[in-house]
Amino acid sequence: MSLNQRSLWHRTHQQAEILSATPPTRLELVTEQTCDLELCTAEILRRTQEELQWYRQLYENTPAVYFSLDATGIILSVNQFGANCLGSTPEQLINQPVFQLFDQSDQQRLSDAFIDILKPALQSTANDGEFRLNCPNSKIIWIKVILRILSGADDIQKNPVILMVCEDITAHKQTERKLAEIALKQTQEAALAQFEEIESLSRLKEEFLSTVSHELRTPLTNMKMAIQMLGIALHQEQNFLGEMAKPLAERSKAARYFEILDNECDREINLINNFLDLQRLDTNAKPWVLETIQVQQWLWRVVEVFKARNSNFCKQNLHLSIAANLPAIACDPFSLERILVELLTNACKFSPVDAEITISAQLKGHNIQFQVINSGVEIPSSELPYIFNKFYRIPSNDPWKQGGTGLGLALVEKLTKHLGGTIEVASESNCTCFSLQLALSGQPRE
Repeated sequence: MSLNQRSLWHRTHQQAEILSATPPTRLELVTEQTCDLELCTAEILRRTQEELQWYRQLYENTPAVYFSLDATGIILSVNQFGANCLGSTPEQLINQPVFQLFDQSDQQRLSDAFIDILKPALQSTANDGEFRLNCPNSKIIWIKVILRILSGADDIQKNPVILMVCEDITAHKQTERKLAEIALKQTQEAALAQFEEIESLSRLKEEFLSTVSHELRTPLTNMKMAIQMLGIALHQEQNFLGEMAKPLAERSKAARYFEILDNECDREINLINNFLDLQRLDTNAKPWVLETIQVQQWLWRVVEVFKARNSNFCKQNLHLSIAANLPAIACDPFSLERILVELLTNACKFSPVDAEITISAQLKGHNIQFQVINSGVEIPSSELPYIFNKFYRIPSNDPWKQGGTGLGLALVEKLTKHLGGTIEVASESNCTCFSLQLALSGQPRE
């Protein structure tokens, strides 16, 4: 075989071998491609696992408490940081009801929040609020809670999972508490300062009243005494008492002037006495003297003394009506007498001459009721709410004709309140009735 022939055979034979290559040769090539794919998949899986591990670490150490809960509030999972803050391990918390971690006063409110977030109209909506924990080993006390539905839309009705995020606000609440303590301390200091100022003003007021009482009453007492001495001197010289007994139109000018002087002096004394007594009652400076009063004898004496002292202007018929067997009462007799005298004075001023004025006493329930009833005058219903006001006078009446200070009924109301009683007035059918009620076992107000 020549050289050229051998070369041609070699090429032909080589091509035949390539075309008739066995299957193991092809499997070897596929095996190399599979190895590359496995390496790629393994790298992706490794990176995914690292990323998941990173997220896991982030979740476990995020500075907040993260719970996943079922619809009944059972803990499905909790992050490590949160468990540590609550003084527990995740294993101790899982499968426990989350409500038991909260203060009893807040458990119902948290339960209501669960109910709200599970309502169809509010699903997947955040719901927050501030709650107090009750965990013995917890590092936190106050938390802000955010609730949110985690499950997919198709699974919400069947197996909803709730995310509860709890943010520690204990420090904030303690700032708040400190501010509240500071505010309370400032309020207490201000109240103490105000109280001391009020006490100082009260002392000044009492000193002022004492000075005014002396400086006003002393000259008026001297004036009253001088008027009485003038009347005696005029009587000795001119039979003045006989002149005063004449009807007003027949009296001399001196007698008329004397009567005006005497009446206006009494009026001024009355005004000052009522004003000072009202001020003392307002400052609680008036001492109370409790005595046992036998109503029947005591009331008779009060009326008789009133008639004797006021015979010059009391021209009405006073009638006593006292129920039998009235029990004794413990009361301040001076204050009770002052009330009845003011009511009788008021009745005499506004009743026609020779009209009847009734003073009664009777039991009413557990109270004793005193009434002063006068006829011939009626107070308009529109005026009744104001008659106990200081310096108030019924506009339809002539203050100069009737006289008075406008303080009498105000003093009556104030004294009644301090005795622990009530005073009412009714006026209709040309008749006016003042009713005073005192508890049989009552005590004067301090």
